[in-house]
Amino acid sequence: MLLVACLPWLGCDERPWVSGKADPKEETNYRQAEAYQRMNQFPKAVEYYQRALDVNPRNADAHLGLGIIHSDSAKLPEYGFAYYHLRRYLSLSGRTNDLIVNQLVRATGLRLAELHADAIGKIQTQGQLEQMRRENDELRKAVHSLSNQLQNASTRSSATGPTAAAAPPGPAVPSTRMPASKVKTPPPTRAVPASPNPPRAEAKLVEPKSRPAARPPTPEPRRSSTPKTYRMKPGDTLAAIAAAQGITLQQLQAANPGVDTRRLKPGSEIRVP
Repeated sequence: MLLVACLPWLGCDERPWVSGKADPKEETNYRQAEAYQRMNQFPKAVEYYQRALDVNPRNADAHLGLGIIHSDSAKLPEYGFAYYHLRRYLSLSGRTNDLIVNQLVRATGLRLAELHADAIGKIQTQGQLEQMRRENDELRKAVHSLSNQLQNASTRSSATGPTAAAAPPGPAVPSTRMPASKVKTPPPTRAVPASPNPPRAEAKLVEPKSRPAARPPTPEPRRSSTPKTYRMKPGDTLAAIAAAQGITLQQLQAANPGVDTRRLKPGSEIRVP
């Protein structure tokens, strides 16, 4: 009896559903689970699918039934269970290229990521905060150690400063002072009485230096009041004539009030002030 009981542990399980001698779909619990699933009684279907797996853990179809029920949001949405059972079905059945099941696996994985994104983000944030706390603690310890080293160095320098600054004693230098008996004191000087009327300092008259005589301003040459005439040449302009004569264009135009300066021709005479 003991030997028979130990046969499953030795890998010689002779149960028909495990050894492959019978179709796992014909197992009673599996057939009952399919019936409950067709009647939309999903909690009962999940219960009997789980019983079928207790009888035969390698029942790939039971894994598939559980994965389909748990992946449907209108039935019993448990995306973690759905992801596990669907992946287990692909592994046991060997149908790794099953398009529908692979799509269900990807969909349940996305749903899991959406549901647990906040929790994953919090875990990552907590990990980053913990790492930052550790780094801050290490920096604080390093700063504390450096400050202690600086304080010790300053105390050592202050303790050894005066002795290092003092000059070492040298040989005695003989004194060059003379004895008081040989020092000659000069005779006392008599004070001369001040005269009641001290001589006054004669004031010296300083003759002012002669400045050079200012030169009278040179009178500017006056222009003759009598205007002269100028005969126009080819290419002459009033501005050029005024510049040549040393007057402004307005002065030249004022000296010729009755002449239309815009229609002057070569040979015309104009007055130059």
